[in-house]
Amino acid sequence: GWAMPARRLEPHPLACLRQLDRIAELAPANAKPLARLLAERRGELRWGQTYSEADFGKTFIDNYGWLEVFGTRGHFVNDEVAAGLLILGPDIVYPDHHHVAEEIYVPLTGGTEWRIGEGGFRTREAGEVIHHASDVSHAMRTGKEPLLALYIWRGGPLAAKSTITGTTVQGKD
Repeated sequence: GWAMPARRLEPHPLACLRQLDRIAELAPANAKPLARLLAERRGELRWGQTYSEADFGKTFIDNYGWLEVFGTRGHFVNDEVAAGLLILGPDIVYPDHHHVAEEIYVPLTGGTEWRIGEGGFRTREAGEVIHHASDVSHAMRTGKEPLLALYIWRGGPLAAKSTITGTTVQGKD
């Protein structure tokens, strides 16, 4: 079943949360209530980062973060599935990476480019479903606007750090 006990987590704000006001403006009508709620309550939630400045540099870290709603680290405990929200600021490349867990993204803001496998970057709009199979390389690249996306992970270590195969300048040359 879906019994997921609540877990009390201390708030942990991040620099990327400054993007939430713009995200709330950009979000389509069906995502706007969620984006506004996140903007209003940003300081009450435990935001996280899988990477550090040593991995991708300060610009990336200041523009990246996630909120795990449920999962092994989330506000609700679930050892089989993790889901939450990802923020990427403008002009950020989340380089090619892969992980054992299968992943689904649903962007809640449009205009971010996504790459899967060896294919090129392709612009995806809010509401599209993007599936990454286990261990398939993928990357994201924001343009002039930030990204808010729903993510769901299953079928692998739910808190594992991805294997990085790209760089933060990938696709900018």
